[in-house]
Amino acid sequence: MAFINFYQKSSGDFTSSHLEGKKMKLIKLLLFQPLLKLMTRKNIVTWPKVIELDEKKCIGYKISTSFAGNQKKKDIPPFWHDVYENDKLSVLRQDNDPYMYCIFDVHDNEKEFDYYTAVENKSGISTDNYSEITLPKGRYVQVEFMKRSHTAASFVAVYVRKIWIELNGYQSRNSPVFIIYDERFHRNYQKYGFKDGHYLGDPFATLHVPVK
Repeated sequence: MAFINFYQKSSGDFTSSHLEGKKMKLIKLLLFQPLLKLMTRKNIVTWPKVIELDEKKCIGYKISTSFAGNQKKKDIPPFWHDVYENDKLSVLRQDNDPYMYCIFDVHDNEKEFDYYTAVENKSGISTDNYSEITLPKGRYVQVEFMKRSHTAASFVAVYVRKIWIELNGYQSRNSPVFIIYDERFHRNYQKYGFKDGHYLGDPFATLHVPVK
């Protein structure tokens, strides 16, 4: 490719690692970003923006799963639907807060992670019957999107984490990624439901990816 050849000829001006970093950034900018934007644009409602969020203490249910072998695809959907469709978070929901948090807390090996379905723990409930997690205060990339399927949500997350963050001058922060489902998603689900692996209607959700 022409842009790779250019940097190869200019190698005397860069260290090897710097050169490789420049190459990868150009590949992301010129190839991966347009491709992923094309694949995700029909599902993205508002394009990424960086916001500041306060700390949130959450409580709910947890499973442990893995990216390896796409185990998450086997584990998360049945867990999510069991909690959601049986309204298991209703006993924890406080002040009629409609927000449901789905939280991805990745382990240090970057393969295994804990996945939570939770609500904000506004009154400080503490019990061994449920799992607790804190979402740290700080900057997050926020993206509203249509969660038409679990795969669609994964593509949006990959675009933000692997492409958008670097190309816009940010770095990933070691904190959980999470998705919020609000009253728009709940109303839509009640009306249209879920069929053959797809959420019908307009299933609004909001992704948050921590950055610095």
